[in-house]
This record gives sequence, structure tokens and C-alpha cells, in this order.
Amino acid sequence: MKKTSAIIFSLIFLFTSIHAYQKEIVSVIPKPVKMEISNGVFKFSNQTKIWINEPSDELQKLGDLIASSVNQSTGLKLFATAKMTRNIPRSLVLLQLKKDFQSKEAYTLDINQNKITISAGSGAGIFYAVQSLLQLMPVNPDKYNFSVPCLLIEDSPRFQWRGIHLDVCRHFFPVEFIKKYIDVLATYKMNTFHWHLTEDQGWRIEIKKYPKLTEIGAWRKEADGKKYGGFYTQDQVRDIVQYAKDRYINVVPEIEMPGHSLAALASYPELSCTGGPFEVGNLWGVIEDVYCAGNDKVFDFLQDVLTEVLNLFPSEYIHIGGDEVPKDRWKVCPKCQARIKSEGLKDEAELQSYFIQRIEKYLNLKDRKIIGWDEILEGGLAPNAAVMSWRGVEGGIAAAKANHNVVMSPGTHCYFDHYQGLNGEPKAIGGYTNLEKVYSYEPVPDALTGNEAKYIMGAQANVWTEYIETTNHVEYMLLPRMLALSEVVWSPKESRDYNDFSKRIEKHYDILSKKNYNFRVPAPIEESGEFLLTGKKSIELKKPIKNSIVRYTLDGSEPIEKSKAYIKPFKISKASLLKAKTFLKNDRTSVTASLTISIIDTTTNGLNYNYYEGDWTGLPNFESLTPTKSGKIYKISLKEIKPREDHFGISLYGFIKIEKDGEYTFYLNSDDGSKLYLNNSILIDNDGLHGSKEASAKTILKAGKYPIKILYFEGNGDQSLKLEYESLGISMRIIPANLFFNK
Repeated sequence: MKKTSAIIFSLIFLFTSIHAYQKEIVSVIPKPVKMEISNGVFKFSNQTKIWINEPSDELQKLGDLIASSVNQSTGLKLFATAKMTRNIPRSLVLLQLKKDFQSKEAYTLDINQNKITISAGSGAGIFYAVQSLLQLMPVNPDKYNFSVPCLLIEDSPRFQWRGIHLDVCRHFFPVEFIKKYIDVLATYKMNTFHWHLTEDQGWRIEIKKYPKLTEIGAWRKEADGKKYGGFYTQDQVRDIVQYAKDRYINVVPEIEMPGHSLAALASYPELSCTGGPFEVGNLWGVIEDVYCAGNDKVFDFLQDVLTEVLNLFPSEYIHIGGDEVPKDRWKVCPKCQARIKSEGLKDEAELQSYFIQRIEKYLNLKDRKIIGWDEILEGGLAPNAAVMSWRGVEGGIAAAKANHNVVMSPGTHCYFDHYQGLNGEPKAIGGYTNLEKVYSYEPVPDALTGNEAKYIMGAQANVWTEYIETTNHVEYMLLPRMLALSEVVWSPKESRDYNDFSKRIEKHYDILSKKNYNFRVPAPIEESGEFLLTGKKSIELKKPIKNSIVRYTLDGSEPIEKSKAYIKPFKISKASLLKAKTFLKNDRTSVTASLTISIIDTTTNGLNYNYYEGDWTGLPNFESLTPTKSGKIYKISLKEIKPREDHFGISLYGFIKIEKDGEYTFYLNSDDGSKLYLNNSILIDNDGLHGSKEASAKTILKAGKYPIKILYFEGNGDQSLKLEYESLGISMRIIPANLFFNK
């Protein structure tokens, strides 16, 4: 009777497991080249054996990785071994190296009910197969129900360079976090960690021959007078490089030159054109003081630095920066001008090329190659250099057409210091790069021929940390966007589908949560600012994740677990401040997104606008131009106007109602230039070509209506325009649309 019961229980378990996997989306990220799902599951138990087909430390570690992952989750006691009994166990995980794989990162993962077979041509391939297997495992298992679906995966990466960058100079992060960062890269099969180690704001790597680099260059005085900084010792660097190597990640160090070098110049001012003195930078931006290109001691210094760097990093490529190099000091420096003359150079652009090529020759002698930001194209590209294209794709196209290797990293899609959402997000440098935009990126430009496309090594995301001060914030900016990029650089172009990815990523919110990573949970409100209510419209929130709950309030209070759950679109009858939040079952939540709900009269409310097409570097005299179109908008938003060009201008005009006497502060934020006129006088001048930039001004106003005019032009890049105000009793907010009048 007991035996019969056991059989019945096993059959029930098998049936429910099969049924569950048929319903559950099998989620492997990045998406494999080929995946065929079959019926049944492989169940782990204490009888499961993990066997490696040949004894080696590498395969033993990979087998141990599977065993430890299962054991930690379930309490089972599995272990990996190269010793095998004659009788093949009924529950077996086999790791085997085979010679018939063309790519060293390719693998197969074959799972049936009694056996998991992992095959690859190298340890890297085995490692990636293990990562796929780990993703298939249940997130919250127990030892009585720990199984993976039966399937066959045949997989290999599309690109050889699958990179993630981290700037530790603007803000410094401890060794433990660098390892945690590397762990999540490895989970999603990224194989390059670009470590930005030197900057104007801090030198972060110990160089024994030049101790002042860390005694002085690693520390800066903040605006409040506090000392800030830190650096990695050479022992710590070796430890991190080995840690990454164990996870099949290559660490590419970046030692900036000839610009972004103020921390080094503060330590050794004789390496500059002027002789200093200097202080380590505490402001972001481009600084005029750079290495002196006419001073041979600079090259001696950099070669000494690079010699120690090469002893720490086995990477084939060394990143030498080369970006944003002002030529002001070189133009008036006698040594630099003498170098231009003696080398027969045309100008300072060719002097920069001379600088880069001289460094390249040294690194080539050491059997290494240089890679730099796309500015190294200026003045002539070094013979063997690779280019990292960040200012769009043009630099990458030019380099590939010249038969140079390229890593694509355009700010439009690959800068993870940009905002991920438009509402409630933590501070970012500007821009807007959401998950879908990252996923849509194609690293091979259409402008390249098939032969030229071979020079595209891959793509990389960059995490610059001017406004990212904590490890928690770094993780939030990285995740889940990195998962989207991992699929861009690994999976076949034709197999990528964002809707499919959106379904598969939901399990990974639980995986990331279980591993204690911070990540962005999609918010229920995508737009920002204000919702206009005319009596006919309903308020509709987005439920971004299938098994999530959206909760909201209408009184401006923070949504909590007891707040009202959103079920369907709803109407309200009065102006309100709506706040909403996504709640996941793993206790993670989105940021709180908010909208001002304004009730407007469509006949009297709103501002008039004129739209102009043109390419300017500053605001033109719009009154002398003929508008392409005109109309009325109810809130200050470029989306309302629907620009049709990359270069355009807008004039908004009408009246603003001030409801009570007081001192008002207005904030005008734009990318590019803008101006605010109030009561026929200019109040804020935020003109010029620039990124997202805020300007403010105060004025005393009495209750009443005032003429208002806002001018804006878009030169290139992101498009944004926002006007906010605050006063006594009014917290800083977007000005409600019911306070704007067209006449």
C-alpha cells in the first residue's frame, strides 16, 4: 500500500511539474540562439551526481558552482567529482569538454528527465551553460520540489565584446561592491568590465613609482570642505582581476590621457603646460589643464604608469581615454608649439594624434593594443588602435571603414547615467534611455558593408557616476537595462522581440531580488508632470508587470500596501495630486510616480505656440521668422507640439494667473536653450547649446494675470523643456495648466 501511494505521489508531482512548466515562461536572458522545450522536468535530489568528464581545476570549479547553487537553495548535499562509478546514476549532471565547437564561448545544454548534459569547447562555454541552467532553476525552491524543465539549448554569442563600464573616479566604490558588480555581469554573460580608474576628480589605482598619485591625486576637497576619495592597492587590483577571470570576464583598465588628468597634475604639476599649482577637481565637466604634449617627461611618466598597469591587467586592450581634450593650453605652450614644428604637424589636433600614437607604439612593443573614445580619430587614427564610439555612431562607422576594430557605445542608447523614466526617478545626469530603447539598439550601423561590419567587436554600456554616489544607486541605474543590452550583444538580431523579452524579464526581478541587487521596477505612470481633465477623460494607470499590484492615492500622500489598488480606469471630479506605485510580490516597489490632475476649460486655458524649423546655436529672433505651424497647447510639453525635426524652435505665449501675492521662484529646465519672459521682461536666460540645464530666478508678484512668453530651441541631442515654480505655501512643482490662459 505504501509503495502504491508513493507511486501515485510521484505521478502527481511529475504531472504538476510538467503542467507548471507548460504554463510558466521559460526565461533565459540573454535569449539563446536555439531553445527547444520538451515535456517533463529534471528533478534534483540527494541522489543527483555531478560528474566532470576530465579532471581539471577549471571544470571542478564549474561543477562546484552548480553544486553550491543547488545546496544553498535547498539544503541538499551535492558535490562535483571526476570519479565515476561503473553504474550510471539515474540522476546525472554531466560537464564535458568537446573539440567540435567553433566558438570558445559556445555551448549546448541538454536537459532530459534523468540527465543534464553540458557541453562546450572551453571553460567559458561551460560557464555560460551553467548560467543558463541557474536561471532555469526555481527562485524559491525546497529540496522536495527543485527541478528544471526538459529542453535543448544550442547557444553562442553574436559579439566578442560584451561590455559594461564603471566610473569609480567621480565616486569611489569598495572592493566588495566591484566584485558584486562583476557577479551580475557574469550572470548575464557579459565578458568585459571596463574599469575607469583615473580622472580629473580622482586617481584610483596605486602606482608604486609615483606615490603622490594616491597620496594627493586620490583625494579631493568637496564644496563643503570635506575630504573625499580612495584608491585600490595593487593587491586589491590583482584580486579583482582574478575574481573577474574566474567568471570569464576580462578587465579593461582606463588610464585617461591626455585630458581628464587634473588629479595626476595636482600630484605632479611639472607634467602640465603651466606648472600649476593644481587641486584635484571637485566639479564635473571638461577642464583646460591637460598633460603637456611637448614635454618628454610626460611620456616617461605615462610609460612608467602603464608598465605597472600592464603587470596588473592581462587585457589585450588598454583604454587610454583620449576624449574631451581642450587645446587651449597647447596653443600657447612653447613646448607644445615646438613639438608641432619639430614633428611637422599641422595643428593641435595632429598633436593629439601624435600623443596617442606615441603611447600606442609603447603598448604595441609590450604586445598590447590601445582602445580610446572616438576623439582619437581627430588628427589621424593610430595605426593599430580600436575605437569606442560614444558621440553617436559616426566615429564607429569611420573607424570600421578604415579597417579598425570598434566597440559601439553611443550616448543615445548605452549611457546608463541617463534617466530610465520620466517620473519620480533618482538624480541622473540627464537624457532619457529607458529599457525598451536599450533593447532596440543595433550595434552594426546600416552604413557599413558586410566586410566593414566585421570590425564591430560589440557594444558596451557606460555608467558614469557624477550623480551616482552610492552602490545602491549604481545598481538601480544598471539594472534591468543591462539585461536588455546583454540580449543585444549575445542573441541573434532576428530573434529579438521586446514583447517577448518583457515577459521573460519578470522572473529576473525575483532572481535579482534574491541576490540582493537593487533594480528599477517599472512605474505605473510613464508620462511626467500633469494630466488634463476635461470631464470626458478617465485616468488610466499602467500595470507594468503581470503579477504586480498598482496602488495609488489622490491626496498627495505616499502609496503604501494599504492604499487603494488600481483595477480599471477611473474618473475624478476635482483637481488632485495623483501618486502611484508598483508593488511586486518580492517586496520590491517602483519609485513613486506622481501627476498633477488639472481641470481645464478648453476655450480659455492654454498657451499659444509657433513652431519654427531651423538649425541654430542660440535662440534666434523668432518674430522675424515665419512659423512652420501654429496652435495651442494646454501644458508646457514638447510632446504636445510633436516636433517633426531634430532642429527646431518654439515660441509659447499667453498669460499666467498668480493666485496670491508673494515671492515666486521660477525654474526653467531645457536641453538646449530657452528664455522666460514674465510681464514683458526677461526673467530667466538659459540660452545656448547645452545638455539638460536648469536656471532659476525670483520675483515678487501680486495676485492677477501676467503676460508670459517662453522661447526654446533644439540644436542636437535630447529634447526637453520644463517650467516649475514655488512660493510660500507652494512646494516646487510644475505650474498647473488651469493657470495658463491664451487670452
